[in-house]
Amino acid sequence: MVRTEAWTARVLGLARLEGPAQSRARLERRAATLLAYLGLEGPAPKATLTGLLWPDSPHATARNNMRQLLRRLRLACGGTEVVEADAERLALGPSLRVDVALLKSAALARDHAGALEALPPDGAGPLLAGFEFDDCPELARWLDGARAAVDGWVREAREAEIERHMAEGDWTAALTLALAWVQQEPESEQAGRHLIRLHYLRGDRGAALAAFERLRSILARELDVAPMAETLALVRQIERGTQLPRPQAAPRPSLPLSVLRPPVLAGREATWRQLEDGWKAGQMLFITGDPGSGKSRLAEEFAASKGPWLRIEGRLGDQEVPFAAQARAYRSHMRQRPGLTLPEWVRAEVSRIMPELGDPRGLPPLVSEIDELRFQEAQVEAMRRMNAGANTVVVDDVQYWDKASARTFTYAFTRMMDTRAADSPMPCYIDCYRRGEMPPYSEAIVRGLVGSGAARLVDIGPLSAEEVRQMVASLELPGADLHADALARYTGGNPLYIIETLKHLIETDALHKEWPQRLPPPGRIGPLIQRRLERLSPLALQIAQLAALAGPQFRAALVTGALEVTPTALQSAFAELEAAQVLMGERFSHDLVLEEVLASTPPAAARALHIRLAHALEQDGAPPIHLAHHWMEAGEVERALPFLLASAHADEQMLPPEQAADHYARAAALMEAMGRHEEAARARAAEARCRARQR
Repeated sequence: MVRTEAWTARVLGLARLEGPAQSRARLERRAATLLAYLGLEGPAPKATLTGLLWPDSPHATARNNMRQLLRRLRLACGGTEVVEADAERLALGPSLRVDVALLKSAALARDHAGALEALPPDGAGPLLAGFEFDDCPELARWLDGARAAVDGWVREAREAEIERHMAEGDWTAALTLALAWVQQEPESEQAGRHLIRLHYLRGDRGAALAAFERLRSILARELDVAPMAETLALVRQIERGTQLPRPQAAPRPSLPLSVLRPPVLAGREATWRQLEDGWKAGQMLFITGDPGSGKSRLAEEFAASKGPWLRIEGRLGDQEVPFAAQARAYRSHMRQRPGLTLPEWVRAEVSRIMPELGDPRGLPPLVSEIDELRFQEAQVEAMRRMNAGANTVVVDDVQYWDKASARTFTYAFTRMMDTRAADSPMPCYIDCYRRGEMPPYSEAIVRGLVGSGAARLVDIGPLSAEEVRQMVASLELPGADLHADALARYTGGNPLYIIETLKHLIETDALHKEWPQRLPPPGRIGPLIQRRLERLSPLALQIAQLAALAGPQFRAALVTGALEVTPTALQSAFAELEAAQVLMGERFSHDLVLEEVLASTPPAAARALHIRLAHALEQDGAPPIHLAHHWMEAGEVERALPFLLASAHADEQMLPPEQAADHYARAAALMEAMGRHEEAARARAAEARCRARQR
C-alpha cells in the first residue's frame, strides 16, 4: 500500500510528478492544469473543469476525456488515486501534495520562509511553464490570473525574507536571496534595488554601481524604459557615499490558517436543526443576523452537507443598477455550466439584462402586459435550467439586491414552486441578509413568503460564553484559551469580532500576555480593521480604496488604467492585500472590511478616484448608469446627466418601464436643482410616460 503523501506534483516550472524512490513522471498539459487548478481553487465541480479543459467538446465527450485523464494519472502514480472523484466533484487525494497549494497556504499565512520552501529546488519557474491555452479561452484567463497571484506571493516572500535576514545581520543569506531573485527576474527593479543596496551595505560600492548598470541596460533593452525614480535616488545616495539606514528587526507574526478560516461551527446546533426542518418541508430559507455573526459560513456548510450547490451574491452598489444582482447570478451559473444552452426565445429576453447573449437593441420594447409577462417567464425558464442539478442555491448579502432583481427572483421562485414536479425537484434557496438592513421592497417579499409558509426565517444570535470557549479551543492557538472569557465579554459573542480580535492579539504579540488594557470599545471591530489597513503599502491601500468605490464593477484590469501602475507593482500589491485578508481575489474578504475602507477614505481622495474610475470605465465601454454614478459621486453633475439620461432611454427600450421611470425622475430632480427647467420638464414627461406604461 502506498503511504500517505507519497506523491508530489510540481506545477511551478516544468510540470512533473515525483514519487517514492525518487521516481518521476512527466505531466501532460491538461493533467498538470487539473492538478494546479485543484491545488489553487480546492474541490471543484466536474462540469466546471471539463468545460474549462475541453470547451469545444460535447458534454458526453468532455466527461469521457476527464475519465481517461484521471485514469492516466492513476497509472502514472502506480495505481494511487491522486485525484478523488464522485459523481459531481473532483478533489486532490490525501496521497498527493501540489507545490502551488503549499505556496498559497504559506503565503496566506504570511509564512514567507515556508512559501519559498515550496518552490522547486532549481528556482521559481512560472506556473505551468511552457503551457498555453489559446484553444481554451476561459482557462487561459484563469491561468493569467493564477500566474499573477503566484508571482505576487513569491515576490512578497522574497521581499520579506530579504528584509528579515538584513534585520538579523545575516548579509550572506540576504544577498543569496537577492541574487536568486535577480537571476529569475532580471528586469525586476524591486529585486535589483535589493541587490544594489546589499552590495553597498556590505561595503562593496563598485559591485552596487555595477549591479545598477546591468539593471539599467536590461530595462532599456527588454522594456524600453528608464529606471524608476526610487532606483535613481538610491544610486545617487551611493554615488555620494551616503550612509544608508539599516533595517531594524520588527517581524510581524504570521496568522495561522485556523484563524483565517475557523475549523468548526461552534454553537449553531439549534440553528442547524431549524435549517433541517425547513429543508425537509421544502421551504425557502432566510438566514438573518448581525454583521459578522456567521450567516454565510453557516449557509455554505449546510448547503455542502446536502450535495451539489451553487453560490451567488449581492454587492454594495447593486441597488443603483436595475437587474445588477440577477445578471451577476446568471453569469455565475453560466461560468459553472459552460455547456448550458437556452431556448432562443429565453436567450433573447435574458439578453435585455445580459447583452453578451445577443443584441437587445433589436428587441421590441416591453409596452404591454403580455410583453412583460414574456420577459418574466423567460427569467423563470432561465433560472430553472441554470439551477438544474444543484440541490441548494446560497444567495448571500440579499440586502444589497436591486428592486428589479428581487422582484424577478421572487416571481420566478413562486412560479417554480407552483409548477414543480416530483421528477424534477427544484433546489432549496438559502438567502442570507443582515438584520435590520433589508430595503422595504425586499422586507415585504420576505414577510410575504414567510407568512404564506413558502419560506422559513432563521435568526442567528451571538455565541454564549461556553460557545465562545468551544470556538477558541477549536482554533488550537497556544495561549488563546486564557482569553476566552475576556473575548466573550469584549465581542459580545460575535464570531467575526472574536477572529479579528485574535488576529490583532497575534499581530501585536499580545496573545501570550495579559488581556490588553486598551482596546477599542467592545463590539466595534472597525478600529482593529483600520490598524490592519494602516500597515498596507500606499499602493495596496489605494487599490483597496478603488475597489471599494468601484463596487460591483471592480476588476483587477481597471487598476492599471485608473492608477497607471505597472503590472509588476499591481501583482505585488494584490498579493499584499490577499495576505492581509483585505481582498480575496477581486472581492473584499468581508463586508465590514469594505465598509471600513470606505469610511477611512478621505472625501477628496474619493472624488479623485471616482473621476479616475469614470474615465477607465468609459474606455472599457461600461453601461451609462455606471458612468453616471461615478460622475455624481465625484460631484460632477453636469457630466453625469448625459449618462443618466442615456441609461433611462436604453432602459425604456429594453426593460420593464419602472426602471426607466426611476432614472428619468432622478435626472429631472437634478436638472430642476440646476435651474434647467425646460429639460427637467421633458424628463418629467418621459417619467410620466413610463409610469403610465407601468400601471
